[in-house]
Order: sequence, then structure tokens, then C-alpha cells
Amino acid sequence: MTPSQSLFNNRGPQPVPQPPSSLLTKQKFVGFVADAPTAALLESCFESTLTNGGTFHIVSFRATLAMLGRMPCPETLLVDLTGEEQPLSAMLELAELVEPGTTVLTIGPARELSFYRAVVHGMGVREYVTKPLTAASITSLLLPHIIPDVKPAAAPITGHIIALTGVRGGVGTTTIAANLAWMIGHDLHRHTILLDTDLQTGTAALALNVDPSRGLASALQSPERMDSMLIERVAQPAGDRLHVLAGQESLTQRLDYPEGAAKTLTKALLSRFKFVIADTGARQLPFARETLGLAQQRVIILDPSIMSLRNYDRLMAQPANPSTRTTLVLNQAGRPYGLSQKLMEQTLSIKFDIVIPDLPRIIPKAEKFGEMGTSVKGPFRDAITKLAHQIGAAEPADRAFPKIAVNA
Repeated sequence: MTPSQSLFNNRGPQPVPQPPSSLLTKQKFVGFVADAPTAALLESCFESTLTNGGTFHIVSFRATLAMLGRMPCPETLLVDLTGEEQPLSAMLELAELVEPGTTVLTIGPARELSFYRAVVHGMGVREYVTKPLTAASITSLLLPHIIPDVKPAAAPITGHIIALTGVRGGVGTTTIAANLAWMIGHDLHRHTILLDTDLQTGTAALALNVDPSRGLASALQSPERMDSMLIERVAQPAGDRLHVLAGQESLTQRLDYPEGAAKTLTKALLSRFKFVIADTGARQLPFARETLGLAQQRVIILDPSIMSLRNYDRLMAQPANPSTRTTLVLNQAGRPYGLSQKLMEQTLSIKFDIVIPDLPRIIPKAEKFGEMGTSVKGPFRDAITKLAHQIGAAEPADRAFPKIAVNA
């Protein structure tokens, strides 16, 4: 259904009950919000821009319908779907009360991607913003629909893609990626997102104790619909400046992405986040390979095993961005019956940039209790801190390494 055929814009004249005399004036904007904190935040963001004022009512969705039935429909209407177990049915009820030409904005809890598409692309609703709202989301997602002169600021793409790859499974790639993302977002206060490129068996979301993202696979299969607003809805928050983008798709589902899907995704991510920490694992799935090729810096993780020696040259032969820098990490150094650091460096003719000692008690214990290994002072935190410095997270972004250029 196109916007011109939407439920909110092409239903023809509808009979409206005669309102009380106190509600005869048609207002520019009316908002119906389910809770006082959200209403207060909206009012604070709107008061400096809505010169003609706006009215907010703190009521449930059911009370919203009752009030709309007794008043002229405003030019712009904001409704809160919090508490509605059948949100699509609720939107159909709302459509019966909204006059053609009304701009309808909705807020509410996080929902499936299919719901967003149904109300925005199918019903003609201008926007659905998930709660809790922030001043930034109100300014960028809601105000432009109320005041045409207010445009979302076009953020320059100045972020950095860091791809972490293990030479084989089990070397600790996800643990290192999760702790690195946590340190950059939580301790260094840089806007960071942890991207898990394995949408079926990846464990990045579990490592940060958040739910897998809903709709990431669908977004990758339809990259033409992908933008920063969609990412805002799909990514799971793990802190004030840390998000996780991961999946948990069925093992029987065939995941086919068009060529360039990872490029479109990373472009959208870079418009919102300064650092994209991509866990590309060791399986080298198509999505992981494309992401690895876009990275400005690769972090290759080995453990002290013969398999690491065997796979290293094969991994380094993978295509990469010509300007990509590589950081070599030896994890679990000094592990019982493992190869020595000196032997590995001599055999591969390399020098490890970061060496993380074997910590059989600290890391498993932290993961068991849902804690980050970097939350405890010690050799593991020191190593991740050094890695954060090497990728430029602890220094001004302009001096860290050249800005990435992702062509449209």
C-alpha cells in the first residue's frame, strides 16, 4: 500500500461526533503520552520550536481514542502505543478517528521490524519511535515531521570499522571483541557498536548480556531499506554509548544477502557510531568476508596451537582494503602444552602487537557471572587497553587513521 493509499490519507470524509464547545478549536499539534517522564521530555524539546504551542495529555491509548472522538483532529497527532498487546489492531482503531491529511506519529516499546514496516510503509504513519525516547531521537525523528524547517543534521561519516578475526574457532575472538567494545563505549565514552557477522551461531549478544537483534537478517536481505533510523531500532543497547547488532536466526534458514549489503550496513552504522567493532569469527561467511574487506583495521587473533600456525597464512591471503592496517594478537599465551610465543613468532616471521596471557580462572569466571573481563584490573584489562590505543580509540579520531570512504 503506497502512502497515497494509506489508511490515514485516503479514506474519504468520515463522520466526526460533534465535540464539546471547549474543544472546537483545531490545534496544530496534540500529543497523547502514556507516562509523565516521556511527556516532560517531549515538552522540553518542543517548547523552543513550537511557537504556537502544543498540547500533551498523559493518558492510555484507550483514553486517547475516547478523547479523539470528542475533539477536532489536529494537524499533527502523536500517540503512544504502550500497553497495547495488539498494536496493529490498535492502529486500525485509530485510523477510524483520524481525518485525511493528518500527520500521524507514534511512539511505543520496541517491536518487530515487520510492525514498523506495516505502520510506516503500509498504513502511512510518518514515524514510529521506540521508547525510552531521548532528546536526540525526538529532534531527529519527530520534529522534522512537525516543523518542516527542522531537518535532521547530516552527520559526516567519520567512524572506524575494526574487524576482529580468529585464525580458527575457539581462540577467543568474541571475548576480545566484546571486551574491546565495552571498553571503548563504557570506559572511553565513544559511541560504539559491536557487530556480530554470524547471524546463526554468533555469541556477541550473549557476551554483553543483551538479546539478539530482531530484523537484522531481513534488513540485510533488503539493503535498499537500510538507513540510520532502521539501525537505531534494530540495535540493542548495552550501555549509554554501546550497542550490539547481532542475530539468532534458525540454523535451517538460508541466509542470502545481495552483494554490497555489508557496505550499505556499515555506511548506516558509521553515520551513527564512531567505532564499529565487527566480530567476523573464523568461519569466513559471506557477510563476514565482505565486512572484513571494508575494515580499516584488522585484528587477527591466534592461540598457541599448531592450527593457528597452519591457518595464519591462509587468513592473511584474504582480500582486504588496501589501506587496512593489521594488528596481531596472541591470546592464551603460556597455556599448558601450548606453543611458545617465541616459536610462533619465529615460525611465522612476525611480531605480536598484543599478548594476552592464559587466564583460566579470570575470564571463564567473568563470563559465567555475566561480567566483563576488563572490569577487573589485571593483565587482561591491560592488554585490551593497549589494543584500544592501537586502533585509535583512546586518541583523537582524526589522528588515529584515515577516515573511511563508503561510496553510495
